[in-house]
Amino acid sequence: MEEMSYSQIEGTLYNYKLIKASIENNKLKLDNLELEDGTTAIVYGEPSSKTNKFNSITENAALKNIERKERLKKRIAIDTNTIQMIDNALNALTELERTIIEMFYIENMEWWKVAAKVHYSEGWCKAKRNEAINKMLFTINGKQPLETKNERKLDE
Repeated sequence: MEEMSYSQIEGTLYNYKLIKASIENNKLKLDNLELEDGTTAIVYGEPSSKTNKFNSITENAALKNIERKERLKKRIAIDTNTIQMIDNALNALTELERTIIEMFYIENMEWWKVAAKVHYSEGWCKAKRNEAINKMLFTINGKQPLETKNERKLDE
């Protein structure tokens, strides 16, 4: 996986609950595909192609089912790994930093509500958010971010 940027971490945090729900739904879809074997009724007298290559409807359905399973497994693995990296990065933050990040991004609270909950000003919370995201970048990428967002507007 490529290194994550500041905005990619923000995007993942904003969509954290959706990604987790998507993982669970994709697991259910995979379970459903496992229950289906991709076969249909037997059709006799299937014509062969000009190359005499035999194409069975049942075989094609089974192959398509296998491809769908593989795509779902890959999507589940990528999303699960992304969420695990975010969780690991969140666990590396201080309790206050984690609280601010979770309230603003994951719980979708407005800044004034976040500030009231942690008993600090909005500006201080926004600055702490920038520090926390940069710590998360370091945790995920293993090095200091090339782009720093300390100069971000405080009204974001």
